[in-house]
Formats: sequence, structure tokens, C-alpha cells
Amino acid sequence: IVEFAKQDEKTLMRWAAGILGKAGKKITQRDMELLLTKTGTDMGNLRMEMEKLISYTEGRDVVTAEDIEETTNRIFDMVRAVTEKNQKRALELYYDLLTLKEPPMRILFLLAKQYRQLLLAKQFAAAGLAQTEIASKLGVPGFVVRNITTCARAYTISELEQAVKDFVDAEESVKTGRLEDKLSVELLIIKYSSKVK
Repeated sequence: IVEFAKQDEKTLMRWAAGILGKAGKKITQRDMELLLTKTGTDMGNLRMEMEKLISYTEGRDVVTAEDIEETTNRIFDMVRAVTEKNQKRALELYYDLLTLKEPPMRILFLLAKQYRQLLLAKQFAAAGLAQTEIASKLGVPGFVVRNITTCARAYTISELEQAVKDFVDAEESVKTGRLEDKLSVELLIIKYSSKVK
């Protein structure tokens, strides 16, 4: 039996820097943190985003914050726009993603994951856990927890519990054919990016 545990922040940074290094690229620690904030800690997704960066910076040996902003997946910006209740931006990014052939169910999965993390972070904070403990329990780097806890302030625990339930219900509605996938995700984006309670 082998445990496939999530990598911690330092290990991920070393691994990612190694891949960039093999391609002859350098990156600062601050820009590496930005990359992880944009891509999340999934190694598969991080690898794909680094391959885009390597191609994008052809002919240059330094990867900059601007390169990361240009190439990282818009899906994470869309998720952030939803949690920050910026509905106009969230919908613009959603329609861009659909144009780029991003599957609506992948968007739904990432939204659901984000709201589960918001709920857990809020519950852990309410129980008096420190940021380092919350990071450990969520399996994410410390700087990601700061973003999560900031976003979680916009919601009550009961609202987040309802959101998690809504995302599960939406997935079931799509899989059983009761609702079309694009519309299902759009309705959830509208509901959870609305500033009106």
C-alpha cells in the first residue's frame, strides 16, 4: 500500500522550479507563490501550466509575474471572482472559458472544491485554529489559506453549507439529465456571485 499524500508548499516549489530549471528557466520565490495561487496545488494542473509558461517564454530565461498572469488558467480567476462576489467578472470569465472549450463540469468541480475549502476554513477558524493548522488540515500552502479565509468572510457558515449542497445537487441534476451543464453552472455562478443576500 502506498500513500499518495499532497505535497507541501516547499516541496511543490522545489519540484516546479526543477521542471523550469531543466527547461533553462529561472523564477523568483514570489512569482512561484503567485503561480501556485493561480493553479492550486494539484501537481497535474501545475505541470500543464508550467508547460504553457515554458512555451510562452521561449527565447527568455526568466519567468515573470506578467507571464504567469497571461498564461495561467482563467478558471481560477473565475472561481475567485465568484467568491469575491464580482458577478460581472465571473460571468465574463465563464463565457470566455466556454469559448475556449473548457468543460462546464470541470468548472463546477473546481467551484465545488473551492466552496468546500471555504466552509472548512470558516469552521476551523471558528473553532480557534491558527492559519498554519488550517493549512495543514486543508492540505494547502499557508499563503493559500490567507486567500481562502479572506473570501470566506463574505459568507456565513450556513450559506457555505448551502453552497456545498447546491453544487452536489447541480452535479446530480446534470448527470440525471434534469438540467443542461452550461446552464446549471451559470445559475450557480449568478447565485453565489450576487451581492444581494
